[in-house]
Amino acid sequence: MTSAPQPAPDRLAPGTTGTTARSLSRATTDRDAERRGEPGLLDRLAADPATRLLLVDARGRVALDAPATAADLPDDGLAPAVPHDRDDAVWRPGHAADAPSAVRPRLAPLTAADVDATGLTRLYLGRERGSGTGDAAGAAWIAVVVPTDDVATPTDAEGASRPHPSLMRAMERFPLSALRAVGAELDAHDAGLATPATALAAWHARSGFCPLCGGRTQIVQAGWARRCTSCEALSFPRTDPAVIMAVTDDADRIVLVHGATWEQHRYSTVAGFVEAGEPAEAAVVREVAEETGLKVASVEFVASQPWPFPRSLMLGYRARLAPGEHLARPDGAEVTDAIVLSRTELADAVAAGTVILPGRTSIARMLIEDWYGAPIG
Repeated sequence: MTSAPQPAPDRLAPGTTGTTARSLSRATTDRDAERRGEPGLLDRLAADPATRLLLVDARGRVALDAPATAADLPDDGLAPAVPHDRDDAVWRPGHAADAPSAVRPRLAPLTAADVDATGLTRLYLGRERGSGTGDAAGAAWIAVVVPTDDVATPTDAEGASRPHPSLMRAMERFPLSALRAVGAELDAHDAGLATPATALAAWHARSGFCPLCGGRTQIVQAGWARRCTSCEALSFPRTDPAVIMAVTDDADRIVLVHGATWEQHRYSTVAGFVEAGEPAEAAVVREVAEETGLKVASVEFVASQPWPFPRSLMLGYRARLAPGEHLARPDGAEVTDAIVLSRTELADAVAAGTVILPGRTSIARMLIEDWYGAPIG
């Protein structure tokens, strides 16, 4: 039997150091929003060899100075596991705090001089504050969206499809990896650039036409908005709020669920989208009841994390069940199994392989380990 730690209910309370565990909520660069409206900003930056460049695609992948990880994404929307055969000289588990000595993968060391981005979607990500990477203060970052021939996902909203030899050479050196698989391994600087780049790339790929009149749209505000060429309406990146919760009973056991489309033994926390006109706290109560048949007595907000696959903002909660609520009754549609485990039972199940937890990039994993009191596995 695996020894389980004692609960640490305040480990991720607001104001504590627990925010380092939210992989995609970290950042060190300045988004520099006031410059987005400057005429010709992207052209000037793309012509400046000092501009730093991030390669991203509409499928949530970014170019790293490391071997590709999870280049082929699963269909269940969960963070895929990081392979065990990777080179530990490059990778190190990222669930610990951002220790300066940690060896981590980095964004590909590219500049605008390395890639001719003519005709490709470009996005202004901001500038360096002068810390975290050794770059000079004020150095600018742009993202370049890599076209893809995957018919299930539009390439980019500008229809870029012609050959780009310099882009292909860069990708041969620095292959794309799934951000949702590697986000926890990146430091705060790189995660803070990769996350908005991924969100924007996904939005642009789905926003080529005006939602009001159906006319073609074009990028404005350095990639942070689109304007209709017919009715001139502005549209902005969409974010869908979703609640996700560590549900516990009066014995402080956690409720985990298995989604209908997930791989065998995969379990996670209860989650669901906030409905129109619905408070997030009410969504917590509703989703737990719908997916497990259990009644929630109290709700406590913990933390939020963007999940740009393609456009969610995850609102993390702790939810305590009403006294006597123990028998989970999965809905059989979205959720096909629900289990209620103590810390020791969860540790034993993970060790035995009968429970596979979400990847470390996800806030689901953070909420589970917050309840557990330590990293698991």
